[in-house]
Amino acid sequence: MISRRAIFAAIAPAFSPGGAALALRVSDGAVLRAENPTTARTAAAAPGSAIKPWLLEALRPWISRPCTGRLRIAGRNLDCIHPSLAAPLDAETALALSCNQWFAASALAAGPRPVFRRLLQCGAQAEEAQTPEALQLQALGLEHVSITPELLARAYRRLALEAGPAVRSGLRRAVLEGTAQAAAVPEVEVAGKTGTSRGGAWFAGFAPAAKPAVVVVVFQPAARGPSGAAPIAADLFQWAKRAGHL
Repeated sequence: MISRRAIFAAIAPAFSPGGAALALRVSDGAVLRAENPTTARTAAAAPGSAIKPWLLEALRPWISRPCTGRLRIAGRNLDCIHPSLAAPLDAETALALSCNQWFAASALAAGPRPVFRRLLQCGAQAEEAQTPEALQLQALGLEHVSITPELLARAYRRLALEAGPAVRSGLRRAVLEGTAQAAAVPEVEVAGKTGTSRGGAWFAGFAPAAKPAVVVVVFQPAARGPSGAAPIAADLFQWAKRAGHL
């Protein structure tokens, strides 16, 4: 078995000292690997789009919505970065492409209480949004919500066990065609989501997509963008495969 020191030595040039990384076994929630475990337990930050898969349940009924690509909330430019699509986006595609406009509109339709309750279910620190702008920013994981890497990993373990086909397929497509492509691993069907906020860069996901065995979460406070955490997640999934966990 490859040692913990060896795997993290291999990713050390990209890993932020203030960050954290976790690999959990889906079957029983056991921690298989941890880097900076104290940080993983205690450092809470806004998760950005990594919270979107967890919030989908609160946004029912899912409605296909068009996306113009442009989104301004409370003076912030939150334009979508996915390709322009002529047809309205369903929930699976909105998740796969991380469509900010779809999630912001769906949160407004659902209202603040379901979003708030869903966030509390995964242990996130949150407050019920008092304005439409606050609700939209919360649904995008940017403000009025924070979570530790360990709690996000536990939430994704629940997704791995309970999520329906739309969520699983959306997360798989996020790795195949969306912002999480840097987390892809040959011969392993990785499903996952990146996230970026003022707190840093995130990746959260599981593999194999159809029958999850391992959850991986990476938090990089000094990084931004889709490539900030996903490559480290790929290294962890590769380790899990070599160690016989996948």
